[in-house]
Amino acid sequence: MKVAITSTGRSLESDISNVFGRSPNFIVADLENGKIENVLPIENPAKNERGAGNLAAQFMVDQGVEALIIGELGNVAFGILRNAGIKIYKISPRSVEKNFKYFMEGKLEEISSASSGIPGMGKSLGGIRRR
Repeated sequence: MKVAITSTGRSLESDISNVFGRSPNFIVADLENGKIENVLPIENPAKNERGAGNLAAQFMVDQGVEALIIGELGNVAFGILRNAGIKIYKISPRSVEKNFKYFMEGKLEEISSASSGIPGMGKSLGGIRRR
């Protein structure tokens, strides 16, 4: 399964990034049979753009990601990901590698709705703060 995670760095040892759209990097890997393979660090092309979350969500769709491990996520980006069939999981405050292992062990919570308690949900709408 092709899985992506938000990351501050470009390796499995890197710390996770708690934000999605403005995350510096994504680490994409194939997770099969308890193994992490084909690790690909990708700089987030949307991190400095207006509507970064929405653009990053579409970027994940274009990369063929099947699951995403993230922290904060806005409503529109959530919708883009879910409409594409991408499963979304809450990130653990550990390294990228540890989160991949937790994912394979079924230890990360899947987010199934915009109101499932992701930090940031309801606060962001296409990069614009709601009042």
